[in-house]
Amino acid sequence: MSSETIISKVTIKTKNELAEQVYQAIQEKGETGIFQTDLCKAFSMDSRDGSRLVGNLEKQSLIFREKTLYKGRWTYKLIVKKSQILSEEEKKPIDITDIEGAPCLRCSIQHLCSIEDESSQYNPTNCTLIEDWILDEEITKSEDENLK
Repeated sequence: MSSETIISKVTIKTKNELAEQVYQAIQEKGETGIFQTDLCKAFSMDSRDGSRLVGNLEKQSLIFREKTLYKGRWTYKLIVKKSQILSEEEKKPIDITDIEGAPCLRCSIQHLCSIEDESSQYNPTNCTLIEDWILDEEITKSEDENLK
């Protein structure tokens, strides 16, 4: 094992446990990250299995892969997404008062609505219901501020 990768080998029984151990190893490296090839060696995985596993972690938005040249070969540097490292202050409960009354929550065509297809008539960026709701909210807030 290389001196750059210091990961204790652990007996792993299931794929979920392996994914968890791999994620923890990546997380321990922090912002500097770890090379995928070193990670595969540390966990005795072939490159195919390692690629699938980290691909799944990337799909879950837990990590991101940065293509890089390492020891004369192309590999990926695996880095934990910053949004996963939250301070205690950032772990506060979510306040939903700002979205109460949003038309999306009771919209009959919500299942057709997608931000992915901007040409669709069912897109939040083109929705008059959302636009009207936002304008009404702004008018209400402005009236409330004037009463104070």
